[in-house]
Amino acid sequence: MDLVLNLFVNYGALAIIFIIGLIICLEDFKFGKIRNRWIKFGFIAGLAFYFLSIMLLLIIGQPISWQYHLLILTNTGIAFVFGFILWHFKLWAGGDAKLFTLYVFLIPIAFYSNWYFKYWPPLSLLINIILPIFVYLLIKMLLYPVQLLFNYLKNPKLLKEYCQKYKDENKVDKGKMKNYLNTALSFLLILIFFQLLRTHTNEFLSPYLGNFVYASYFFMGFVIFKPLRAFLKKRVFIVLAAVMLYFVVAFIYFREMFYADLHKIFALQFIFMLSYFYIFKYGRSLGQFLYNSAEVKMVPLQELSPGVYINKSHIQKIMGSRINLEEFKKELEPILAEEEKNQLWQLIERKTNKTAKEKQQYQLVSFFRSFRADRLPAMFKQIWQYKKQKETDAVLLDLISKKISAKQKEQLQNLLNNSDETKVFLKSIRGKLTEDQAKQLKAMIEKRNQEIKEQGHPPIEQVILHKTFSFAPWMLLGVIITLLTKTSLIDLVYQYILHR
Repeated sequence: MDLVLNLFVNYGALAIIFIIGLIICLEDFKFGKIRNRWIKFGFIAGLAFYFLSIMLLLIIGQPISWQYHLLILTNTGIAFVFGFILWHFKLWAGGDAKLFTLYVFLIPIAFYSNWYFKYWPPLSLLINIILPIFVYLLIKMLLYPVQLLFNYLKNPKLLKEYCQKYKDENKVDKGKMKNYLNTALSFLLILIFFQLLRTHTNEFLSPYLGNFVYASYFFMGFVIFKPLRAFLKKRVFIVLAAVMLYFVVAFIYFREMFYADLHKIFALQFIFMLSYFYIFKYGRSLGQFLYNSAEVKMVPLQELSPGVYINKSHIQKIMGSRINLEEFKKELEPILAEEEKNQLWQLIERKTNKTAKEKQQYQLVSFFRSFRADRLPAMFKQIWQYKKQKETDAVLLDLISKKISAKQKEQLQNLLNNSDETKVFLKSIRGKLTEDQAKQLKAMIEKRNQEIKEQGHPPIEQVILHKTFSFAPWMLLGVIITLLTKTSLIDLVYQYILHR
């Protein structure tokens, strides 16, 4: 009886996980969405399971671990907040965030027992979900050039043009070679430093942090790398000398430790560089690749309906820029006085010049980074000039707005805000099109078609839609990996390297 009860308490939730998970996976494949009804059913079934477990323990007189149930609720709450943040920043769909929260709610704490991050154990589940997806997308991205190569081989002229363009854009000069060498040596110097730090502090910190101390060293490297590389950017010979000094001293005085740590340093060096260049540096490119290379389909404009994912790049391309600065200037030429025109063109240049904006932001940041009292007068002068210029601009815009039409006012505001109707509309879309957004998009494209017809070009009759990326199966795979390993894939790889 006790054996059956223990099996029910420890593994009963797994039955709910797999039943709900399989149903959601099938529906995600079929309909391209995760229905709320199954999420609600999962939470209700989970609550019923936990309540029944407590009642059974009370009936047979076994102690109830209230701390265990409190930890489950805490983990679920953190998962909900984390999922909400990912949804808010458009990294996850709402259904994916809710499904992740459900899995955290249902997975027993015992299945995180090998994971060293005790503060929020479900982090291992998140890693086991994301890492397989990343590997899949990386393979897909690496195979993509092969597909392009076949296309280029069919048309040698295009291949020749592409090779020449690539050669011009990626010329390797002495400066680039020095930068690559400096980056590699900086990585190596960081790993040597942390290897020495681990050797001398591991015995003291391990009783308090356990295996988490290894992860702490590893992730601290990412934090320190950027400022260290900035400091050593023009000091490649100092970095080289420091690395060589370590190898010479370690080989002469600490030969056994040197041989024992050598393979770890170079193995971690490879992982560190791979992570930096492909995960952090090219993570955004990978995400953009996924968005642009997902399965797409063309649909007639009249069949555009709510509940679909549009290709924003395609919409931006077919709509074009909604503001022609030169045409706008010609329209205002006879309306404004000469001084007003000059001041307005200068204002537009200041607002739309990206380089000038970045320079102004850099000056502000550098002031706070290297604060000195003697720089305060110059800073206050800049603030006063900025305020004075803002007041002058407000007076100018108020004067001009009285002379121009409502349409010209809207165009001017779009110019000053570096936006237009299309950009604002696309920015408002979060996930699938709503009914109002579908109607608005149709109206915008029909308006654009009128302009195109006046220019003698064929109208836009079709739009590109994205087919949904089925995320639910990957989440279920992450759950299975977590249940089997009781830790994360990163931890498995890391432990393999450390204990070879």
